[in-house]
Amino acid sequence: MGNEINNDYIGTWLSLTHIQMNVANELESNLLEQHQLSLKEFYLLLFLSQAPEKKLKLHQLESMVSLSQSAVSRLVSRFEAKGCGALQKHICENDRRNVYTSLTQLGQDKLNRARGTFNEVLLRALPEKELEDLLQQLLQLKQQ
Repeated sequence: MGNEINNDYIGTWLSLTHIQMNVANELESNLLEQHQLSLKEFYLLLFLSQAPEKKLKLHQLESMVSLSQSAVSRLVSRFEAKGCGALQKHICENDRRNVYTSLTQLGQDKLNRARGTFNEVLLRALPEKELEDLLQQLLQLKQQ
């Protein structure tokens, strides 16, 4: 890959990550303001809501939320400390070393309210035409 193509590739990638960071910041700000949820907490509730029986082991959440094991544990603990009743922790009966976190009905209700805000922000904040152009550029560069 030539130096000019390489620079175009990097520049396009950086533009995409800039858009992603701006949208993530906007999501975080709106979720905190309107629902007292961080973006990571929203993702935690979302992934739990999609899991069988609405529960997952802490180590399963690590890759889903893009955090280390200790960071996921702290995230769940902080969430529980808020006292909103959105999550419950359970010790696995078969292997007491494993801890499950499950979504309660209060957590599902909180997620349902926050989803509306999440979708509104995405619709407003995603620069559709710019994003489409950048993705097209990346695809063209990849084919060269």
